[in-house]
Amino acid sequence: MKKPAYRNIISGIVIAFLIVSAVFSTLKVRGLGIDPESIEEIGNAFGVACLIPTVFAVFMAFMYKNVILSLALGMFLGGLMYTGVAGCSLTGFFTLSCNEIVETVADYDNAAIILLCLSIGGMIEMIRSSGGFEDLARRMTRHIDTPRKTNLITQLLGILVFFDDYANALIVGPVMQPITDRLKISREKLAYIVDSTAAPVTGIAIISSWVAVEVGVIEEGLANAHVEMSAYGLFLRSIPFCFYCIFCLLFIFISSLSGREFASMYEAECRARSGIVKKAEKREEFEELREYDERKKKASMWTAIIPLVTLFIYAISRFVIVGKANALAAGIITGSEPFSIRYLSTIFGQADTIYIVFEATVLAAVVAMILGMIERAFDLKEAVGHFVKGCANIFDTAFILTLAWTMSSFVSKIGAVNYTVNAISSSVAWFVIPILIFVVCCFVSFAVGSYGCMFIALPMAIPIAVRIMALYPSIGESYLPLVIACGLAGSIFGDHCSPITDCTILSSKGSGCNNFDHVHTQLPYAIVTAAVSVIAGIIPATFGLPTYVSLLLGGLTFYLILKFIGKEPKAN
Repeated sequence: MKKPAYRNIISGIVIAFLIVSAVFSTLKVRGLGIDPESIEEIGNAFGVACLIPTVFAVFMAFMYKNVILSLALGMFLGGLMYTGVAGCSLTGFFTLSCNEIVETVADYDNAAIILLCLSIGGMIEMIRSSGGFEDLARRMTRHIDTPRKTNLITQLLGILVFFDDYANALIVGPVMQPITDRLKISREKLAYIVDSTAAPVTGIAIISSWVAVEVGVIEEGLANAHVEMSAYGLFLRSIPFCFYCIFCLLFIFISSLSGREFASMYEAECRARSGIVKKAEKREEFEELREYDERKKKASMWTAIIPLVTLFIYAISRFVIVGKANALAAGIITGSEPFSIRYLSTIFGQADTIYIVFEATVLAAVVAMILGMIERAFDLKEAVGHFVKGCANIFDTAFILTLAWTMSSFVSKIGAVNYTVNAISSSVAWFVIPILIFVVCCFVSFAVGSYGCMFIALPMAIPIAVRIMALYPSIGESYLPLVIACGLAGSIFGDHCSPITDCTILSSKGSGCNNFDHVHTQLPYAIVTAAVSVIAGIIPATFGLPTYVSLLLGGLTFYLILKFIGKEPKAN
């Protein structure tokens, strides 16, 4: 009873201090008679106090482990400060806040992102309900007879389910668990592979349930920086610099080939080799996910493959057709320009990427529905129910996006972005900023999760990078994609290490592993991967070295760590 009491006392004191500080700062700025539309003047007048809503949101997430609550309170505190500067009454504060939420959802780009999230959720649930994923996994795992093969196949399955981290956790874990138990591989190891091929893969996939979110936060940052660039094009350019995501996959591959482990994972593997399987507490709601009916067991893997292939072909063709037409009309490219990655990125950037992916996702869902009905996995009524269920499963993501967008809008209006950009760009060396952003995102995402961190950090990180590039023209064009990648990858690292984030919980549940045991064994590996990402990835890339050099350095470092610190697990 004492710990909750102390927590409530501490949180009450901090909350009161932050709110009182926000009120006094608002009254001070209001007394200066500053134009409410002058964001830069408001930020300078507030000073460090303009960061109170962001700090408040992060603190509330740490204390109450609830992203929606923290973002909502941060949004309302930011709205309260802005309405105070604007001279509105308390009634005006609620009116302005509600109007801001409505305008946020009504924005064309934001509405497209929300619809894309919901449609992807519906499509995934439709395919999952048809049993296609399970049949594909069963076919791939028929001839597995060694721990090395098992770990490699598990990683391959995780990469194949690239489009959604939830789907990865709820498909790969249950399918592989009987095989890992039979071959005496710990469930902690299975949970680690599942977790490390969920968000890291989905976060850098060009078509996934994360793309809408990532492109959305990049657009928000570009708007704050007053720069007109393709958000999707920047996302594509940032993928090679997402070193933590790439190094997660590289570390699993090298570890699986070498058969070596270290730290608490080594102890878990030795226990498993002795035939002791440490199971999670039984959860009835998850047991239901593994009880596939007879129709589902007879399903074909093509109910999973054909819809995804349809999605890719339709989306890529529309990207090329629409993007090329827009680029030619704008004079950005010429008809005789040779094909290259940069050329393809330019074309993609000129297309309405979110809407096109939305179109492709709806088409893929229709194809999945038809195939599921042909395979008799469900009828038309059940298919509609599965689609709606999938949309409902991802509704919290849409709700978080709405809160994060609105909070970001208020935070921007009170000058927080301008203040942060000026403060960091004038006091921090340019080559330190990518590392700083990565480390800050690691800590912030530990509390608010990957999505929450992206919406808090990137709208500020992108203007900082733009300002630095203006101050130091010799840095090069890769600096902005690098900074974006540091924010995205750092958000995923904290999500990995936190025991309260959704993907961590689902990975442990899907693998039949206790959540604490999963975090305890994964944490050393995640920290090592993050450290190598900084030393072998971010630092060389900051100074302009090619990404393949970072990959070689990272792979060599992982090999040496496993060779000199790791051991092959043996039965006790």
